[in-house]
This record gives sequence, structure tokens and C-alpha cells, in this order.
Amino acid sequence: MSKDSKTQTKPPKKKGFPFGKIILLILVLFVLAAVLQYFRIPQKIGLIKSPADNLFTMTPDSEKAAVIMDNLQAAGLNTSGVEVYVLPVAGTDHNLAMIVLDASKGFTFGSYSGGDPVKDFLAVISQAQGDGINRAAITYYDEEGRQLVAATVPMDAINAYSQGNLTDNQLMEQVDVGTDDLWAFIGMIKDQLK
Repeated sequence: MSKDSKTQTKPPKKKGFPFGKIILLILVLFVLAAVLQYFRIPQKIGLIKSPADNLFTMTPDSEKAAVIMDNLQAAGLNTSGVEVYVLPVAGTDHNLAMIVLDASKGFTFGSYSGGDPVKDFLAVISQAQGDGINRAAITYYDEEGRQLVAATVPMDAINAYSQGNLTDNQLMEQVDVGTDDLWAFIGMIKDQLK
């Protein structure tokens, strides 16, 4: 009988569904997916193509880029540290003009001798619409080679602005701006305004 009493005193094992473990597993998977997405791990290891890779699969048009660079030089703009790329958009007849302003390679805003370098720059870029360029993108790298800001604007807006049909505010409504380092970008603007 002593054996029976020992076995009867043990509580029976619960055979239920472990909801807590499943909820914890789902939470861990959700956090892992968020981290992978935030750091763009699938794109970096080649599992997923970035939207830019899908959009710009063709070879850059070096002839159109050279024309834009020549026009910038002819307008008297500082082209030291400036690179121009014209990227055809896959599946369309559209092109994107990408202008890189790199302070680590010698670009400075202060070396312009004319009146307003932004207006003159946009006037030169507006000439590119005749070459089938539908959008312009400008990116600025600081002295350390970090990208501070990137902006894109449709060529229609640039043309309207250079012809005096858009105000500064109306143009800015059409510009898409992004920055990786907001504080460094604000510091750069403060330095330029001094």
C-alpha cells in the first residue's frame, strides 16, 4: 500500500496547449522580421532586389550626363566634386538625372561667382528636359564623405520655376527631400547661412 500512496500524492501532469510559448515565439519572430527589414538585410545579401535595382537596370547614359556637365561648366558653376549620371528608367522612355555634389572631392557652395547658384543650377538642369530627362535628383556628401541630403524634383517643376511660373514655395512643395543625418544636415545649413 505504501507504493500506492506515493503514486497518488503526485499531482497529475497538465496536458494543455502552451499558449505562452507560442505567443513568445510569435513575438520573437515579429521582432526579428522588423530588425531584418529595418537594416535591409534581405536586400544586402541579395534575397530581395531593392526597388532601385528593379527600376534602374539599364546602363547609365554617359552622353546625356556629359551634356549636363558641359552645361554646368558653361554656366560658370563649380563642377569640382560634381558627378552627373543619367539613369534610364526600365520599361519607359524616362530618364533620371542624378547630380552628386561631393564636398570630400572638392565641391563647395562658396566658390560661385554669380548671383544665385541654386537658380542658375536649376536653369541649367531645366535644359535637360529636351534630352528626355523627366526627373532630377541631387545628393550632397559632406567633407567626410557622408551623404547628408538627397532631393528629387520633377523636370516640369524645374522648368516652370526657371521660367518664373513657380514661386520658391511652390517649387519646394514639389521637392522630395530625405536625409540620413538630420543634425549634420542642420549644421551644414547653419554654416552656409553664416
